[in-house]
Amino acid sequence: MRRAVVTGAFSYTGAAVARRLIERGWRVHTLTNRRAPDDAPEMTAAPLRFDADHLARELDGADLFVNTYWVRLPARGQDFDTARTRSQILIDAAVSAGVGRLVHVSVSNAAAGRALGYYGGKAQVEEAVRAAGLSHAIVRPTLVVGPNDVLTNNIAWFLRRVPLFLMPRAGRARLSPITLDDTARIIVDAGDRSDDAEMDAAGPDTMTFAEYIRCLARACGVRRLFLRAPDALVLGMLRAAGVLLRDVILTREELLGLEQELLFTHAEPLGRESVPDWLMQNGADLGRTYINDMRRHFGADAHDPLAGQFRR
Repeated sequence: MRRAVVTGAFSYTGAAVARRLIERGWRVHTLTNRRAPDDAPEMTAAPLRFDADHLARELDGADLFVNTYWVRLPARGQDFDTARTRSQILIDAAVSAGVGRLVHVSVSNAAAGRALGYYGGKAQVEEAVRAAGLSHAIVRPTLVVGPNDVLTNNIAWFLRRVPLFLMPRAGRARLSPITLDDTARIIVDAGDRSDDAEMDAAGPDTMTFAEYIRCLARACGVRRLFLRAPDALVLGMLRAAGVLLRDVILTREELLGLEQELLFTHAEPLGRESVPDWLMQNGADLGRTYINDMRRHFGADAHDPLAGQFRR
């Protein structure tokens, strides 16, 4: 039986990838600092420690290594330089262990967004993957939409509670959103290939951010007033809300990434599922509770699995 190692299989993208791999007959081992959820399929786990010898031992004998590790924003002593350094340690460990293939999960338009820390760091890691000499694929998702998705869920949470939605300049920007299931399928498909490959993971629908928000409101069954507002006002309001919620809701760089259409791609869509259809089918569950991203990664929930990630 082929052996795959996946980072973060009890979290978001990693969980969807692990589920797909198991369905295709892979034996899965995960590197994670979260405990296993009750609904997790059978797999082995070890701590995700950025120690070269430890990682090389855990990767030894792997036919495939799927790396989903990154950080969303600088916090608690971690930043994008930290993430880049740790990603290099993971890549070097994969080389030392002689893994058969590396699939690295990046982000759409990483190179084009180099001026932004998140995208610039991702672009540097892509270069390290290419230089490693391993059989590899780089998969670049756009906006990934699925259960426990922080951005979509929390927008829905605000839509359910606030009658007025301030639309930033990024409302005019295009998106190529993709479902989580499609993203996982594309990543696993890339692992089954033997050639060095790079691909965008985008769904079949193109829409503006404003159209996406309006679609989400319809999916949640709410009618809201949308008002265009300066970015400074939008970010100021979100910072104030973040203080109350003890979270970072949206950063300036994330808003700039939307405005620069870094979550849009001209590439042929590899996704098959319609994101608007997915929203309409799942809207009743979105935004019922607020997902505190800081608590999830750095607070009391940092070692808890994301609930329901292995349910179809």
